[in-house]
Amino acid sequence: MYKNQLQELAQRSCFNLPSYTSIQEGPDHALRFKATINFNGKIFETPHYCSTLRQAAHSAAEVALNSLSHRGPSYSLVTKILMSHCRFYF
Repeated sequence: MYKNQLQELAQRSCFNLPSYTSIQEGPDHALRFKATINFNGKIFETPHYCSTLRQAAHSAAEVALNSLSHRGPSYSLVTKILMSHCRFYF
């Protein structure tokens, strides 16, 4: 859900689409992943390692959206996107 919201924000704001990179560590049978996102020149990273690459990317997108939504009125579009998606879950 967060990855989709971040992509929608980029498209609505005419920003470049988010760019994801990942780091993996651990033995093959117990890999752990972290992801970073470059979004409009800012870097956001997962706060912890995740058990799958998908979870790591999702976590990084959540960090990005939370950070952007707390930056004031210029990011009101973030709040609108988050609210439009949240209403379907209540």
